Amino acid sequence: MKALKCLAVTAVTIGLTLTAWADQHPNIIVIMCDDMGYSDIGCYGSEIKTPNLDKLAANGLRYSQMYNTSKCNTSRSSLLTGRYVTAKTNAANYDAGPLISEVLQNAGYRTLWSGKNHSRVRPPKRGFDRFYGFQGGACNFWNPGDKLQDGGKFPHIKSYEWMVDDKWRKTYVPEDPSYFMTDAITDNAISWLNEYKGEDKPFFLYLAYNAPHWPLHAPEKDIAKYKGAYDAGYQKIREARYKRMIEKGIIDPETAPLASEKIRAWERLSEKERKLEAQRMEIHAAMVDNMDQNIGRVISKLQEQGELENTLILFFSDNGGSHERVVKGFKNYKPTGDEKMGSVMSYECIGRDWARVVNTPLAKHKATSHEGGICTPMVAYWPKGITAKGGWNHEPVHLVDIMSTALDLSGQTYPAKFKGNKTKPIEGVSLVPGFSQKELAQRKYTMGFDFRDGRAIRKGKLKLVSFNKGPWELYDMSKDRTETNNLADQKPELVDSLKKEFEKWSANCQKGL
Repeated sequence: MKALKCLAVTAVTIGLTLTAWADQHPNIIVIMCDDMGYSDIGCYGSEIKTPNLDKLAANGLRYSQMYNTSKCNTSRSSLLTGRYVTAKTNAANYDAGPLISEVLQNAGYRTLWSGKNHSRVRPPKRGFDRFYGFQGGACNFWNPGDKLQDGGKFPHIKSYEWMVDDKWRKTYVPEDPSYFMTDAITDNAISWLNEYKGEDKPFFLYLAYNAPHWPLHAPEKDIAKYKGAYDAGYQKIREARYKRMIEKGIIDPETAPLASEKIRAWERLSEKERKLEAQRMEIHAAMVDNMDQNIGRVISKLQEQGELENTLILFFSDNGGSHERVVKGFKNYKPTGDEKMGSVMSYECIGRDWARVVNTPLAKHKATSHEGGICTPMVAYWPKGITAKGGWNHEPVHLVDIMSTALDLSGQTYPAKFKGNKTKPIEGVSLVPGFSQKELAQRKYTMGFDFRDGRAIRKGKLKLVSFNKGPWELYDMSKDRTETNNLADQKPELVDSLKKEFEKWSANCQKGL
């Protein structure tokens, strides 16, 4: 797809004003994976093979402090709207202004979304030219429907509504017996790139992979790569990741000591338990590996079409590794030990102990506001636009910044009105200055977090955080990235001040909705 060349235009539909464009606006690909840990890809210290992401990182930029909301649905809301959200404000937030798709569509972009939704938003009605995917949060990777192809029962959590071939379906039972959702998400994205090849406009592609979210499903060939890789157990794998992160300069052990986490002693598990636990992590690794292969397919297509040079690719996760070990809510799944783990007839999760491993060296996990819940890797790649190739950006950034970045790259300002109503301002800053090693603009809005088990406020180097309605903890993130030295008792005046900041932030989340 060729980038447009045009002058100032008024996009009447949503009240956007476009400033004069540069010769070529970049294509933008946002890749959001699901429930992936901080150290789950090779370029962040993992033993998991992710050569495609590693190559993007080596020729792009890695971020050490990329923040989210700690949960799937709220993170997607922040990404698409450019605003902070809480569990309470998540749904209403979508209607407070245009989505990133709508601003880019009105800037002349072809807008495409393949993968997970997890909201009530109907993508074709909110600025997406094409959508393939499901409305919910998780499904069986081998069959996202409510029955097997022969009508038989199989494990699933819920049969969500799908859009397939541009048509809505109450649920989706694939006809292809070799269907695998991660592959299908990529297949549809590539088919659109082929369809719109040569079109005189740039494209925005939102690839929302459900991997490596439970259930633990992966092709056998990918699982086989990791056979025996996790037999050493939680502690040894965690320590090995931490050591690699230090050796590669990813972390400084002085400011990021390995967080003290309660993890079961591997040797105290029965032989059967150790075998099952190792298998779970083998499949998790295979899911990340398989996703990387699929990202490689997209990169190859961009190279083939001559689009890679002027395409910004952003890769990150919606939250940290998941502690969930759900069985009760799954339909038709009462594990007997006879079902083949990773197949359509299994429905497993990695659980709390492995979550603390995949989030190495950070504290806690998904659905908390400690670093293991709200901070994930981010890789930015754009040959034409990133000069700091192979470097690191250590400034705290957030999902809300993606909207501001899209506006910056497409030469727009956020509209004051949307569908006749006053919009709520977006709350991020553009990431573009950082691509050339410049400081980001000063934030007008404080970075806050609030989802069920976790609350936090981040102001400068200080972070105030609470877990499960417990007491507030205070950390100096410049000296204690892994939240090991609680300063709350030593600095009660700072705790009180930041509590007020959190209350102000929380009130602002509800304001204007």
